[in-house]
Amino acid sequence: MLPVSIPCACLLIMIPSKSVFLANLPDGTEIDLRINGSKFIVTTVGTVDSLTEIGQQFAWLGAALRSSPFEAGVATCSPFLRNTRLENTSSPALAFEPRPLAEIFCVINFEMNSLSTNGEGPPGQCWHNMLRNPVMVSGYPTLTKHERGLGLEMPLNIIAGLAGSERANEFCGKVFIKGFSTMLIATKITRDLLIWHYLYNKDGERISYLDHTFKVADDISLLQLDTARHVVGWCSDSMYYAGKCCSPRFR
Repeated sequence: MLPVSIPCACLLIMIPSKSVFLANLPDGTEIDLRINGSKFIVTTVGTVDSLTEIGQQFAWLGAALRSSPFEAGVATCSPFLRNTRLENTSSPALAFEPRPLAEIFCVINFEMNSLSTNGEGPPGQCWHNMLRNPVMVSGYPTLTKHERGLGLEMPLNIIAGLAGSERANEFCGKVFIKGFSTMLIATKITRDLLIWHYLYNKDGERISYLDHTFKVADDISLLQLDTARHVVGWCSDSMYYAGKCCSPRFR
């Protein structure tokens, strides 16, 4: 999640032959973007607050858009600054100015680490199985969850897309998002959070609505989907029976 937002109403000039992008934001901040080989160079002129927000945004984008070096599992990417240099450009003739002018130079680097999955993980990690090798950006705030041990918050359409489904439906009084070999079941709702648990068939065979062995809340309906925040990840120690001969079948 982006912690800040640059105003979208800006003048953007693109010079494709030189890989140069120029923008002027409503507050007067000037942005010059240049691609030089493997380097992405950002030059901005503006207030301290504006430059801070722009730096945070590009650091987040640089981390979030990186590919994981690991074949499987969740990776974390942490942006950090190096080679930071501050130069005061105010001259004695400009001493009357209320704010001195300064130039700040820095390089944003990124550290990638594999999220350890040795042994039994904490609650809320069933969403790991929805993705092959995702990258999570660390060091940035997210919306507060008033309950601990929960998983990943995602928009409902993204959840359904990852499950290979286009709709949610009800079966035996429970709310499901079901694909061919994947399924999410709404387990409980707490305040504005709707918690889903993810199940999947590792062999790729069809999964049944009855392929779960845990109790869920009976106060969840389809009408609540549009207004709730959706979190995938509830409990990591529930029993998994999908595809096993001892489990009941409903297709």
